[in-house]
Amino acid sequence: MTDNQTKLLLVPCSGEETTDLAQEIFKILQKDYGMEQQIEILDSFRRKDINKDTIKDNRHPLVSDYFSDLEVQVDVGRNRLKDIIRGKHVALVEHLLTPNRLVGEDETQIVGVNDHIMTVRGFLDDISKVDTLKKTLVAPYLSYVRSHSIEKYEERGFFQFDSLRKTLSDYKGDKLNSLITIDPHSIKSAQIAENMGLEFHAINPFQSGRAIVPYKLGLSGGKAKKIFKKLRPFQEKFANLRKRNKRNNVYCVSVDDGTEKRTENFMERAYPDLEPEELYSMIAFLDKDRVSYGNSLAAFKHFSQINENNIDKEGTYVIIDDMFVSARTANDVSKILKQLGANRVEVWTSHPVTSLKQHKTANDRTYIDHVVCLDTIPQSPDLNIEYINASADLLAAELYKSHQKLVASR
Repeated sequence: MTDNQTKLLLVPCSGEETTDLAQEIFKILQKDYGMEQQIEILDSFRRKDINKDTIKDNRHPLVSDYFSDLEVQVDVGRNRLKDIIRGKHVALVEHLLTPNRLVGEDETQIVGVNDHIMTVRGFLDDISKVDTLKKTLVAPYLSYVRSHSIEKYEERGFFQFDSLRKTLSDYKGDKLNSLITIDPHSIKSAQIAENMGLEFHAINPFQSGRAIVPYKLGLSGGKAKKIFKKLRPFQEKFANLRKRNKRNNVYCVSVDDGTEKRTENFMERAYPDLEPEELYSMIAFLDKDRVSYGNSLAAFKHFSQINENNIDKEGTYVIIDDMFVSARTANDVSKILKQLGANRVEVWTSHPVTSLKQHKTANDRTYIDHVVCLDTIPQSPDLNIEYINASADLLAAELYKSHQKLVASR
């Protein structure tokens, strides 16, 4: 079977920003990765876009919507299943969190995480009516990932719903083969998925150029260099920050055990020529203990070379993390640094996981000078953060590798 016969079909599961994301991924795969003959896209419609007299038969278009009580509706006629979807690698594109999306006749009902997950399951159910080469979920942000620390709290006698394991199990049970996401909070996601036989692609937006193999992406020369910059958004931003800071006094901050390895890896890639002793003296290591739902304590770890006694009064301190929610932890750490004399504190994260009711707290700039996030979650412009438009490029590159692996296997 030739490459041209192994088609990739992009299907945005819901409209608005999700359709825009799928269209952007489609363009990138065509232009940057030369997939003009290998890729197609199938958009879905809302109920209001369909003539009320449309017959529910084999010619019915693909519809993704919600009933008045927010139950999920995914309808499709047999013709589209057999003529467009059958026999292809189907990549379902879905934002699993859209804090500002409203539906209903009066546009007042908020679409939640569970609604998006059921929409994905609805698509998987319909697609199961025909044979496909592979079914992949492309989700910029993977929801239900916070249960990675269940074992730690069980030792205290505190039990939590293992939502991560349950969600991945449901996807696998719905015949999903592969999942592509950006920065999924912990390695536990990949471990659980792999144990279930679910192919898991976790994209690291903090990676350096050395972590990207051009041959896997079919790239070389000047084109590779241009695309590589889009695939390492935070390293590019950090390099530019260092250029603007003439004294090169730019430091990173690890706020807890969960961010420690992430911060170390990031700094090792940002300063590849420094000896370990000098490199780790540029990281402030702190620890956080969430003693209750509303209270957490932060303090420097005993081995941190940056501590209460030597804060650089002209330094810029960058907190590296994967989620920006209400900024409570970041504010606690920034307050410590600022009160000790730090000139500037920034927060750089992958996902702005912030609800409307958290905007006031998240926008507090008493101690945090600037917040930078990727565009993985559609957010209101009222949220005072800088966005890096990198999701489409990151997802397209990983989807390309996954699809080419499928092509090679055939």
